[in-house]
Amino acid sequence: MKATIDIPDALYRRVKARAALDGRAVRDVTIELYTNWVGEELPQLATAGDSDSGAEWLARWQELGDELLSRAVDTRPASEIIISERR
Repeated sequence: MKATIDIPDALYRRVKARAALDGRAVRDVTIELYTNWVGEELPQLATAGDSDSGAEWLARWQELGDELLSRAVDTRPASEIIISERR
């Protein structure tokens, strides 16, 4: 859900600066604050300081791609399928 809220300029600049120093987006900080305020657990998110997070993310995407490819009925790339159907 998107929401618009008014925040004092000076406060927003401080939040944005601190979020940038932590390698986080203001959106992620806001979600964390709201989650804590309502008393729920926040799932652990990867931060810029996590050295393996990018490699782990890429490896997981490659695994998912391989799994989907193994389930595919037609393993040709979409461009080849489109070209062959135009003939």
